[in-house]
Amino acid sequence: MYTLTHDGDKVGTTKLERGDPTIHAVSGLFDNVGGAKALAGWIKSIGGEEDNGVVFIVLNDAFTLVDHAGNTIKFAEGNLIAVPGEDEAFLDITGLSAEDYHTYFAKHVSAMSDDS
Repeated sequence: MYTLTHDGDKVGTTKLERGDPTIHAVSGLFDNVGGAKALAGWIKSIGGEEDNGVVFIVLNDAFTLVDHAGNTIKFAEGNLIAVPGEDEAFLDITGLSAEDYHTYFAKHVSAMSDDS
């Protein structure tokens, strides 16, 4: 389980269950207190945007992703997405280092190897 924080406050958690090792990207369903509607309101309150009922924000330096042990996972880009109408939320992360990708997301790498 991975935790996303904003200015040190916990926003929510994700398993980052999907990934693409070729571009060092991971994504997953995002769980937060209050669900997608509450998350959408919060995202808008900190400068996020809305497009056709999808609310999102590009992650900046105020956001931190940590593993279950509290280790920070560095990334180049990310988006937090809420779809209140569907009661779904997602976290997409790209630009992980090859080392971090293999350390934290070895299952994605092995799954891709199994598909070959």
